[in-house]
Amino acid sequence: MQEILFVDLDGTIRRSKSGEKFIQFPQDQEAIPGAKEAITKYSTQGYLIVGITNQGGVAAKHKSLDDCIKEQQETLKLFPEIHSILFCPDFEGTQCYRCYRDKYFDCTTHYPRLLGHYRKPGCGMIDYVLTVNEIHPSDCLMVGDSLEDEACAEAAGVTFIEAEKWRSTRM
Repeated sequence: MQEILFVDLDGTIRRSKSGEKFIQFPQDQEAIPGAKEAITKYSTQGYLIVGITNQGGVAAKHKSLDDCIKEQQETLKLFPEIHSILFCPDFEGTQCYRCYRDKYFDCTTHYPRLLGHYRKPGCGMIDYVLTVNEIHPSDCLMVGDSLEDEACAEAAGVTFIEAEKWRSTRM
């Protein structure tokens, strides 16, 4: 049976190198101390690791959709054990993209029932992955650093772990 670890990105596993609140360009990111080790721990335990992130900077016109995709692909290079990253670029939760290292696709309309729920604290990104992989929420965990991450996990029926605690757990 496959288990999934969902990880929030900003503030949970990555931060900007520039010191700005948000990543300014795809290479302006670095791992938060302890994140790589924690991901390795779960990867060696057999978890499929999937990133989920709100990216409202696209809707706010702080970055283009193309730059946002490149940012997620750069994160996948930084954390090679992450399988893929789903992100919601709008404030309404009606859009969702899934990025892999060398490709991406728009998964917005695959499951119409998820429209309006992709943006956290909605659980559309988690529900999408659970549906595609035919996984039960009880076989999943989610790591995050905010109340919206915790609410997302709760709405999906997934156990939540606070990021700071998760990063400090040693093998």
